Amino acid sequence: MVSTFWTRLPIILLGIPTIIYLLIEGGIIFAAFVALVIFLSLLEYYNMKKSSGVKPNAILGILMALFVCFLYIQYPHIHPTNILAGILLLVVLLLLIEIFAAKPNPFENISVTISGVVYVAVLLGTMIAVRNWDELNGTRFTMSMIFSVWICDSASYIFGILWGKKKLIERISPKKTVVGFVCGIIGAFASFYVMNMIGFIQYVLSPLQVLILTFIVGVCGQLGDFVESMLKRDAGIKDSGKLLLGHGGVLDRFDSLILTSPLVLIFIFYL
Repeated sequence: MVSTFWTRLPIILLGIPTIIYLLIEGGIIFAAFVALVIFLSLLEYYNMKKSSGVKPNAILGILMALFVCFLYIQYPHIHPTNILAGILLLVVLLLLIEIFAAKPNPFENISVTISGVVYVAVLLGTMIAVRNWDELNGTRFTMSMIFSVWICDSASYIFGILWGKKKLIERISPKKTVVGFVCGIIGAFASFYVMNMIGFIQYVLSPLQVLILTFIVGVCGQLGDFVESMLKRDAGIKDSGKLLLGHGGVLDRFDSLILTSPLVLIFIFYL
């Protein structure tokens, strides 16, 4: 545990202040950061799938992902018809390219290309829309969501190592324990409760709304980690990449937000 901590420390010291700065600034700077995260995560996703013999169209997949980011940047000033038209054109283009590419398993290639865009860009890209909503409504839901995810992950990791014995879903993630999972939920609840109590979110949440956000981050966020672990196990690898030293790949660091962010966006639609 100590050696892992020292390996991760440089990324923690650089990453946390940088992300906080980007969250405060918002706008195109934050959107560009999310687009970069999506770009790197999508490359890692496609590389994982290539290890099983599938050949996704990475170039077109990345273009589709960046187009999705552009749509989120325009939120809420874009008509749904334009979104649908743009996505359909890209899908048709992908089908036409696959016809002339003469690669084996064309439908697998197409499905992996599109699934990568949906799993990474469509879901994770909602962070841009959530931050835009904050800008328009004077709230800090994006920052609160990120902080809560950090606390949830830290509580799950630390208490799981200290006291976790019973594995949660060992066939998918051998290191995840029941104690870690429960402590992650408690950490998510405590973070939202405190941020709501001191007015940090800048929106007064009811007890029910605090519980809903706790479920989104504490339960669904941790399940997002299991989804990525399932993908890595299927590919026969430990980490999605090596870019972030002891933290693994970019997808490893943002997997919790892949499910958390779109659910938070849906949550604020009803506020």
